[in-house]
Amino acid sequence: MSKEYPKVSLVVPVYNAEDYVAEAIESILAQTYKDIELIVVDDGSSDGSLEIISAYADRCTVISQENRGQSAALNAGWEISTGDKLGYLSADDKLESSAVEYLVSAWETQPEAVMVYPDYWLIDESSSIIRRIEAPTFDYADVALRGSCPVGPGALFKRELLEFTGGWDAMLRQIPDYDFLLRVGLFGDVLHVRKALAGFRVHGASQTFAASDESKAREYHYVLDKFFSREDVPAAFRDARPTAEANSLVLMARLHFRAGRFLKAFDCLRQAYSLVGGAIISYRNFRLLINGIFGRVFHGFRVVCSKWI
Repeated sequence: MSKEYPKVSLVVPVYNAEDYVAEAIESILAQTYKDIELIVVDDGSSDGSLEIISAYADRCTVISQENRGQSAALNAGWEISTGDKLGYLSADDKLESSAVEYLVSAWETQPEAVMVYPDYWLIDESSSIIRRIEAPTFDYADVALRGSCPVGPGALFKRELLEFTGGWDAMLRQIPDYDFLLRVGLFGDVLHVRKALAGFRVHGASQTFAASDESKAREYHYVLDKFFSREDVPAAFRDARPTAEANSLVLMARLHFRAGRFLKAFDCLRQAYSLVGGAIISYRNFRLLINGIFGRVFHGFRVVCSKWI
C-alpha cells in the first residue's frame, strides 16, 4: 500500500510583478511533489501581470481582485484552498523543484510542529545566486522580544494554524509576516530545515530595499500593542515588554534611515534608549541600522559591478 501524503495548497499573491511572476509559477508547477494546489491571486495589478497569470488558468486557480494588499490577497487564496498544509510564495521569489517534497518529508520527523521553513538563496534580478541565507532557528523569545523574523520563502504550515491565527492582518503592509509569526509561536513548535530550498529575490523595487512611508514604520507599535493585549501571552514576555518595544523602535529607526527620515530615526533611537538604557546597544542592532543607512547603496553598487563583470 502506497504512502499517502498531505495535499499542499500554495498561494501566490501578485501585484505588478510581470517581470518575475511566470518564474514563480513555473517553479511551483515543476515541483516533484505532485499533490499541490496552486492558487494565484492578482491584487489589482496595473501592468501585464494578470495577462501572464491568466495563461496558467488551466493549471491553477486564478483570482483577480481590487488592490487590497498582500495580506488580503493571501487570505483570499487560503480561504478557497483545500489542502491540509498551506503556504505562499511571493511573486518575485521561486522554489527549488524538490522544495515541497523535502519539507513534507522533513516534517515527518517532527509531526507536532505547526510550521516548517527552509534556508534559502538570495538571488538577483536575473535569478543568479548572490549567497546562501542560513535562516535562524525559530526562537520564540527572539521573535517576540527582539523583532526577529526568521522565516523566509518556502514555509509551510498546518491548516489549523490558519484557523487559530485568523490569517494575515490585512491592515499591515510592511510586517504582516512578523505579526503572523507572533501568533504562530503561541500555537506550537516551528521546524527549521537546514537546506536551501527557495530563492529570495532582491531588486530595486523589492520590499527589502524600498523606502517605506511613516505609516509602515509605525506598524511595529500596532503589532506589539495587539500582541501584548492577548491573554495567552507568556508572563515572561509580558514582563519584558519594554525590551520588545525598545527593539521595535530600532527596527523603526532602520526603516526611517532607509527612507532618509534621519530625524525620525534618531528620535526612535532616543526613545529606545530611554526604555532600556545601554541594553539597546548590541552588535545585532548596529548591523540593523547600518543596513538601513547603506543597504540600498550596497545593493545598487553590486548591481552596477555585476554589469561590468
